[in-house]
Amino acid sequence: MSQAALQLAGADMAQAGKVNLSPEAREAQRLAEHAAAFCLFGLRITLDEAAWNASAEAAYQAKPAPAQPTPANDSGRGFAFPALPKRGLHVPANIPVRLMQAVDWILVAAAAEFAARWGAGAGLMSLSLGQAFTFVLAALSLKAGLWLTESYRTSPATIRAERGLGGLALGAMLGLAIATLAAPNAQSAGALAATLPLAAMLMAGAHGALAVWIRAAHRQGMFAETVVLIGATDAAQRMVQRAAKTGEARIVAIVDDRLARSPTTMADAPVGGAINDLLAWEGLPHVDRIVITVTQTAETRVRAMIERLRVAPNRVDLLLDYQTHSVRGRGAERFSGAAVACVSGRPRNFTRAAAKRVQDIVLSLGLLALFAAPMLAIALAIRLDSKGPVLDRQRRHGFNNRAITILKFRTTHQHAATRIGAWLRRTSLDDLPQLFNVLSGDMSLVGPRPHAIGMKTANREHADIVAEYAHRHRVKPGITGWALVNGARGPMDTPASLRRRLRLDLEYVSRASLLLDLRILACTAPALMRTPSAA
Repeated sequence: MSQAALQLAGADMAQAGKVNLSPEAREAQRLAEHAAAFCLFGLRITLDEAAWNASAEAAYQAKPAPAQPTPANDSGRGFAFPALPKRGLHVPANIPVRLMQAVDWILVAAAAEFAARWGAGAGLMSLSLGQAFTFVLAALSLKAGLWLTESYRTSPATIRAERGLGGLALGAMLGLAIATLAAPNAQSAGALAATLPLAAMLMAGAHGALAVWIRAAHRQGMFAETVVLIGATDAAQRMVQRAAKTGEARIVAIVDDRLARSPTTMADAPVGGAINDLLAWEGLPHVDRIVITVTQTAETRVRAMIERLRVAPNRVDLLLDYQTHSVRGRGAERFSGAAVACVSGRPRNFTRAAAKRVQDIVLSLGLLALFAAPMLAIALAIRLDSKGPVLDRQRRHGFNNRAITILKFRTTHQHAATRIGAWLRRTSLDDLPQLFNVLSGDMSLVGPRPHAIGMKTANREHADIVAEYAHRHRVKPGITGWALVNGARGPMDTPASLRRRLRLDLEYVSRASLLLDLRILACTAPALMRTPSAA
């Protein structure tokens, strides 16, 4: 489905909302609208009035993949995905160059200020516009030299300590020429003549130190995304080769059930399996991106793949058969030397993620200081109430469906609620120890509440009731969230309650921002007082 078609569908759905729909159908319609925030292709959106008035559950029930006949020329060889342990810190590959540019700007500004104070006896802000312009222009020549020699066109795999020396030398010569021709007096020209070479040497030293660190971090895999390709095609072969050269991606597996037509490996990545095998792979939560490398001309096959992959929380991209620099648009980007379009899952915003992490750490430390005395009192009351540990450790779904262990104050003894336990659950104070989960990075202050692994509603798996269920795991789970402040807390014992909870969770994921997080935090206490009952 194209962007224009998606917008058209949204307009038609708005008109369909005017008819007399059942409450269940309205819930399903709103769920579809929020699901559209994640997918540009493969959405199952029906505009048929009879379908909307039929069972909402049927429209969003995950359906098993149709049995595919084994190709006649399939070799039938076995396949096993590699072991993929929990990964360490991952930083986008463009961040090192941005860091180097930021350091250069700081040194250029410092050089201009130092030269002004030395040559003119005052800081840049105290000089006239003409005088200040000369010092700034001369210092900016260092950056101009780096731009002219394309010193920033590098990657973690190709960066070298000596890179940028030519550009800095050129920039220093340009700066000296500007100082000679435009300096207001001999003292200012002399200050620039002494400062610019020194600044160039400092920048060269900073470039060298950063290059050594970036290379070391690159060898540890810090800048490489973990990727699975769908389709052992020529395009996949080219992407594997580019990834091996640039280090921008680590291709861990290539899924292709047409085994007789494909090699057993591409580089070090095994080839084989099917999408159902991929979805059942225990290492899938540690995969950053899934890229479909099947040609777009096979539209029916590609749509079927996207339809199957939409139940996974991982980002899914479609490789575009165009020149990289000719592709533009909100959903398109350059990845490992190729043009890709995000077809499921929102592209990660590293800047926002870093800001949210800082917000989580700062606010969590403040909340721990605020609640330290109450938490100690609760721990003492639990010990006096019944035997057993103060804290419960429970396995829950985290980001990308990863299994995490969360902390809660113990509220039961021998499977029965303790005297203080019912009150702790009613007020949600049993969740306070999860502030330590936030500090460890497994949770966030704001996000969908973490559900227990294997949790069911009406004796059915959640993904069997609502296929979009996994999309709530595209962000870290939170201590509080949009669903909670809108009154959706407590047990989910009916499909309707699950759909409402999921709709609110998807609404948060599609609208997530730091301001919304602060709003949710401010509304949490009033919401808990309005809806005191909890599971």
